[in-house]
Amino acid sequence: MQEGAVSEEEKEKKPVKVIDRRWFTPDGELREDLPPAPPASTEPTATPQQQSAPKTQEVPKEEPQKGRGGVHLPNRLSFFDLVDFFAQQALALLSGQIPGRGRDPETARYFIDLLGVVQEKTAAQLTPEEARYLDDVLFQLRALYVQANR
Repeated sequence: MQEGAVSEEEKEKKPVKVIDRRWFTPDGELREDLPPAPPASTEPTATPQQQSAPKTQEVPKEEPQKGRGGVHLPNRLSFFDLVDFFAQQALALLSGQIPGRGRDPETARYFIDLLGVVQEKTAAQLTPEEARYLDDVLFQLRALYVQANR
């Protein structure tokens, strides 16, 4: 092959697109250009028996429950809600956003480790989207934990 000539394989290769999915800037500030969180599925997946069963009556959707302080609570919680709950606790402890408490990396580590247990125990039952989301959250939290302990 001549110098400067491009082979057919090289022509067919597509350029690699790199997407920065980190939540924070190098300074530790929350990025403003984050994509929205993946939508939580509100419809349960149907088993084959449920799919073939004829529908006899439509059940009306319930109104969201009203919790303390007038906050509307969803009727069904998703796996994403569970992951977000633990991640928010860890993030608040790592950043010192809890009034009167300051930074507490060791307690944050507890919540990060709990997410690790969730990942370990649910690995075979997660959808690819749930597994990817949990991996991303754990990666970000572990990186922040390491940074907080420097």
